[in-house]
Amino acid sequence: MTEMSTLEFEVRFHTPFRVSTGHARPGLDAGVDAHRPLPSSSLKGVMRATALRLLEPHTRVVHEVFGSSSIECPWLWHDAVPDNGWHQTRPAARVAVDSHTHAAKPDMLAVTEQIGAETARFTIAQRHPLDKATLQTHRLVLAVAGQATRSLGADRRRGLGWVTITCTTEELDQAAVERFLALRSA
Repeated sequence: MTEMSTLEFEVRFHTPFRVSTGHARPGLDAGVDAHRPLPSSSLKGVMRATALRLLEPHTRVVHEVFGSSSIECPWLWHDAVPDNGWHQTRPAARVAVDSHTHAAKPDMLAVTEQIGAETARFTIAQRHPLDKATLQTHRLVLAVAGQATRSLGADRRRGLGWVTITCTTEELDQAAVERFLALRSA
């Protein structure tokens, strides 16, 4: 039987973040799940987006690693688990400002929640057997995509969710980066 591979990652949070539950609660337009604030699906999504950005227009390898409508993903992401617990959720207000009047637009105030931690960890486990060369390529893409991800959650381009992600099981030296960049032209 083939031994399955696992990659481990550490997330260092520089700002609070919000991965919304998709449901409003009394007093909140968008809340977080305080028990599962950084789910595996969000981690996979931001890593996939990073890989696509780095390897575009060559997306075949991204579909092979992360899956697509016609390719099953051979990897399983796990939720982030904080090293010392999640911080308490806090409300945050967001308002849309009219560019002409510089005043708040009517009915454009949103009250949301955000959460954070000092650090958290997550793993990505192999679900299906892969040949040695494919496994090495997948591990490289996953490690680079994780480490190149700088923000996560909602409003990540507006000051929330800034992170440093480090793959603790893959060494990314200059040779690894060159192998990754070579995937663009493969």
